[in-house]
Amino acid sequence: MASSPIDPAVLALASGYPYAFPACSYLFRDGAQHPLPATLPALLADRVPVIACGSNRAPEQLARKFRDWPHPLTIPVLCGRLAGFDVVYSAHFTRYGALPATLHPAPAPGAVVEVAVQWLTGAELERMDATEGIGVNYDRRELGGIRLEIEGLGVIASAEAYLSRRGALAIDGRPVALAAIPCAGRTWPALDQPGVLEAVRARLAPGSDLHGFIHAIVTDPDYRAEQTAALALSGLRLDRQG
Repeated sequence: MASSPIDPAVLALASGYPYAFPACSYLFRDGAQHPLPATLPALLADRVPVIACGSNRAPEQLARKFRDWPHPLTIPVLCGRLAGFDVVYSAHFTRYGALPATLHPAPAPGAVVEVAVQWLTGAELERMDATEGIGVNYDRRELGGIRLEIEGLGVIASAEAYLSRRGALAIDGRPVALAAIPCAGRTWPALDQPGVLEAVRARLAPGSDLHGFIHAIVTDPDYRAEQTAALALSGLRLDRQG
């Protein structure tokens, strides 16, 4: 596959995943990041806690996903620490050219990964589901019996999460963690997005350059589906942990 021109903004969107995340919890309101209000407990009532382990933590990604939202939007996004899991790459490509994240049980006792937890209304959860490729790339499941420590709230034992239907991306038979997401007790290799894209390109399209590969993934849905299928063949699913 020959090198093709690519819009620098498209390349930045692919290689920038999972995007910048604030150092503390925040309120996403009407397209921007704000401090949490003093009325937070009341705001959380009747909302569903959803673990955000990848780009959904980032204000810029929430702005994209809710760009045309017709109602007032107020989403608490709270920092959390999830025991027994790590955040790894999923074995599929997004339509914008990135390898996204999924949760995977960590093999090391005492592993704790940093995540965020969004508190969504029913309507906001429907929108989030629509952006996650439910039934194709992800399933939304309730994780029960977990230890999820929420900043300012304490520990909760269950939350919704988007889990990859394709499994965790495997390189040399092991999941690959997101270098941008800290995890205490991590034992798997970790790569940033450019690094994991280059590793996957070398496997799937050794005759191309990275920019041309991303261009093809973004612009050709059939090619994207073909390469996702190739990755998913060796994806490590939750029922066969790596």
